[in-house]
Amino acid sequence: MSMIDRYRKPGGFVQLLNLIETTGKDKQEKFLKMISDENPTWEAEVRKRVLTVEKILSWNPTYLAEIFPRVPALQLAMLIGGLPKDKSEAFLALLGYTERRRVEEILKDKTPTPGETTSGATKLFEEIRKMEAEGTLKFEKFDPEMVIPDDIEEKLGQGVSILPLTKTADNVSTDPGSAPAHGGGGVPPALLEEMSMLRRKLVVLSQENNKLQTENHEMKEKLERIRKIA
Repeated sequence: MSMIDRYRKPGGFVQLLNLIETTGKDKQEKFLKMISDENPTWEAEVRKRVLTVEKILSWNPTYLAEIFPRVPALQLAMLIGGLPKDKSEAFLALLGYTERRRVEEILKDKTPTPGETTSGATKLFEEIRKMEAEGTLKFEKFDPEMVIPDDIEEKLGQGVSILPLTKTADNVSTDPGSAPAHGGGGVPPALLEEMSMLRRKLVVLSQENNKLQTENHEMKEKLERIRKIA
């Protein structure tokens, strides 16, 4: 049995992506080379959709603000600390205030090993795939090539060309035969998407504020205990 054969069943494409995304970079390239040798079309479609740090850094920061808080600070730090300086700085710039401060504090005391950096990247990829499965992260809104059609295995088996979706708002139909759906009394889709992004950003900022308030409360309690001891 070839490597691809076991992934031709429904859901197999996602399983193959998960396998590749949870290995180190060198092994990833070996896997992709094996797939390419068997079927270049499969390799091309997998490569388009496999998660990488470079790809994630190219995404709209609004969506990244929803992803990063779900990854433990230690694992984010292990990932960021193992990146080249330009990429680590770009990554830090995308973090919220609280996440960035925690990551920087961790990196003051610890330099990640290559294995820890790979583990941090794997955790980030896992969270993104989990959000995709939950429907809380929709690639069609900011990176259409990442969208995986439900019948992708069948299409690849038939040699059918898989075209990426166009970017859409939540309430805009992706069916080319349907009329444009403008919810909200004729509000343009672009404006609806912007409003949706702003709402998500507000949620993230609210979460940041709550975290800061909690930390402030904890610091006050520590100071009070120190005063009593003194």
